[in-house]
Amino acid sequence: MKKFQEAVKRFLREEEGTEVVEWALVGGLVVAVGAAIFMTIGEDTSTALGNLSTQVSNAATNSGGGTTN
Repeated sequence: MKKFQEAVKRFLREEEGTEVVEWALVGGLVVAVGAAIFMTIGEDTSTALGNLSTQVSNAATNSGGGTTN
């Protein structure tokens, strides 16, 4: 247990250790923001495609092109 405590103290004293932690936090933040953006874009895209589908269907019905007799 003593060796573990010494290792932790040494890790905290070294700048490389804190630098690694900082970069890990930055990386995690980038991933979280990216995921939020993709989820928002996905919802907006789904809504836009649904609206487009409805408009195309309505246009085909109103023009008489909805049937293939």
